[in-house]
Amino acid sequence: MMINFTFFQLFFSGIAVLFLVNGLRKFVARERGQTFFKALYTTIIWGGIIFLILFPDIPRKLSVKLGLGESLNVLIFFGFILVFMAIFKLLRSIEKLEWTISELVRKQALSDLKKKMDIETDNNKENCHK
Repeated sequence: MMINFTFFQLFFSGIAVLFLVNGLRKFVARERGQTFFKALYTTIIWGGIIFLILFPDIPRKLSVKLGLGESLNVLIFFGFILVFMAIFKLLRSIEKLEWTISELVRKQALSDLKKKMDIETDNNKENCHK
């Protein structure tokens, strides 16, 4: 059984494979903020998108059996792609914000500790001179 894929199927599935590989590469390299849950989520989402791109007849047949019609699949598919891209973008932004807040809190805590130690050192010097 020979399956003939169109140029667009191969092109868009190639893009999805790049997103999938990039997400898994980040997990394997243990980049900041990469968790097993995020790698699993990335694999499921982009793997599903690749499946839908390469085998559009399966969801189409399911849609027809459910009585939803064929044209609805296209709208749902592109809607999912947009939503997932937005979710990934938001997750990345949130991770950057969390990292920035953590860094600022650490710097502020170290600064406060240094000031406290300087004040205690000055008080000890004053008590020694009395």
